[in-house]
Amino acid sequence: MSLVNDMLRDLETRRAPPAERAPLDGLLPADEGASVRRAGRQRLLLGLLWGALAVLAALLLARIWLANQAPPLAVVAPAAQAPAPAASTPPAVPAPAEAALPAGELPVQLLATLPQHGDGRFILQLLLDRAPSYQRSEQSGVVGLRLPQLRLSDDGPRSGRFEQGGRSLSWSLQPLGDGAELLLVGLGDGLQVLDRLEPAGERWQLWVEVPFSAASSDALDPAQLPVAGDDEAVADDYPPERGAAAVPEVRVATEDRQHAAAPASRGQPTEQLAAAPLMPVQRAPAPAAPVSRSPQVSVASHQPDPLSEARQALLAGDTERAIALLEELNLRQPDNREALRWLARAWLSAGRHERLIAALPAQLQRFPTDSELRVLLARALLQSGDGAAAVATLAERMPPLASDPAYHALLAASYQQTAQWRESAQLYRNLVQLRPTHGAWQLGLGIALEQLGERAAAAQHYRQALQGQGLDEDSRRYARERVQASGGES
Repeated sequence: MSLVNDMLRDLETRRAPPAERAPLDGLLPADEGASVRRAGRQRLLLGLLWGALAVLAALLLARIWLANQAPPLAVVAPAAQAPAPAASTPPAVPAPAEAALPAGELPVQLLATLPQHGDGRFILQLLLDRAPSYQRSEQSGVVGLRLPQLRLSDDGPRSGRFEQGGRSLSWSLQPLGDGAELLLVGLGDGLQVLDRLEPAGERWQLWVEVPFSAASSDALDPAQLPVAGDDEAVADDYPPERGAAAVPEVRVATEDRQHAAAPASRGQPTEQLAAAPLMPVQRAPAPAAPVSRSPQVSVASHQPDPLSEARQALLAGDTERAIALLEELNLRQPDNREALRWLARAWLSAGRHERLIAALPAQLQRFPTDSELRVLLARALLQSGDGAAAVATLAERMPPLASDPAYHALLAASYQQTAQWRESAQLYRNLVQLRPTHGAWQLGLGIALEQLGERAAAAQHYRQALQGQGLDEDSRRYARERVQASGGES
């Protein structure tokens, strides 16, 4: 086409004669811009096509990203049972009323309970449909794991007892409030409990292990608070304050070694009050037959994270390595409160009270509702001899009694540390109304009432302490002596 146009333009330019134009009379000039326009339209259509594809890809990626970022919508399945109580707002009165779970929050279902023992240890496996949150508390011879929102929906055993080498251990898993509580009782001050939570396929498994062979050794319990294992260390932990010559010496012990009131000798009684917090102790059912060996379910191998490595180091007695791991983890993850709690426990176990007292107040400013951090700080203050500061720390922000009775028990014992007997008696009254079978709380109330001059009421609570649970032999002996001194019979 361009050749014809060039020939026609040449004729016009030279003003050729008609004879020369005659062969081209029937030809018309071609539209040279049409091809350019066609190419432009093709480029435009191709650009629009690529733009549409890019927009679709962007929308698809955005939808995938939003689906990963948005929390899943929980669909509450219909249930035949009544709504369970909410763990966040239980009333601070004995026998809390039932309340509904928060909207959209499903309970944790217990799928299987597998106890087994052998090779010098007891292992309890709880198979759960999803990962639960739980709180651990300890006292001499009693370890409690409180699992809010746990529903006991399996048909497995609920309690058991077995003996080995002249030592016995009892366990029970019972409903409590909005969830359930696992209690392990026995072995006295030698009770060591290792717990861990790990995935098992699409489920979760809570392992609870109690080594029998280490019960009489000096191995460190990873969850224990400062060790009060020998008499000399105990004597330095909590110096007593006496209101009168007859005022008993009150000593707050560690979380997993709660020493109840006991005389040093019959001729010269020295009273020690159990003060370490623990989860509320239920009346255990009658001792069941020894736990039968159940086959262990196979689960995926668990690769320990830094926190698990630190806990294992504590269990092995390598406190320095555990502290180093936890301090490094705390620097990398300053908002990881679980790591912070374990670091505070390790400091307390290693006797680094000054380090803990210096660090925890700032953390409590960040996490004012973390009652466990507040308890750890109070214990460090008590071991440093500052009972008044410990009382102020605990009394500043008290959780509801029904949700954390162990916190109230520690505060009640701390009041006795500072000879505030009336405040101590009031707290212990609330505690024994919540759990009348708790021997240590009955004993604490008896001591407080005796110091207030209410000897008849004190003797009654001493008797109830003897009928309750959780007292070691020294505490029972002391309670019998106080009952006999009041003219009663034990």
